[in-house]
Amino acid sequence: MLNLSDESINDIFNKDNFRSFNMLKTSHGYAQDKLMKFCLVLLLVVLGILFLPWTQNVRAKGELIALSPEQRPQTIQSVIAGKIEKWYVQEGQFVRKGDTILRISEVKDDYFDPDLLTNTQLQIDAKEFS
Repeated sequence: MLNLSDESINDIFNKDNFRSFNMLKTSHGYAQDKLMKFCLVLLLVVLGILFLPWTQNVRAKGELIALSPEQRPQTIQSVIAGKIEKWYVQEGQFVRKGDTILRISEVKDDYFDPDLLTNTQLQIDAKEFS
């Protein structure tokens, strides 16, 4: 209430006799309780976030190594340069003699022989005649 004059009306009537004043008192107290509960929950959430796992990002120079073997760079001794297309086995898996482990594809087109079947047949025929 604004106190613009020096005279008070609190002596003339009692606010407790009026229902609207009683409702204002209880609703104001309810709003404070609600605000206190909200602030308490917000504080608990902030404290909980402090204990969550956190990863810091740091810039650095170095080599990146993948966790799974099929994503790691692999070195294979081969006569013809190529790259691994697909792994058919996984790390820790047992293999037997003759199992296909991986598929290698050639990198350079110079190694592709467009007449592979005819050349192979010519080699077979040459072996038979000798």
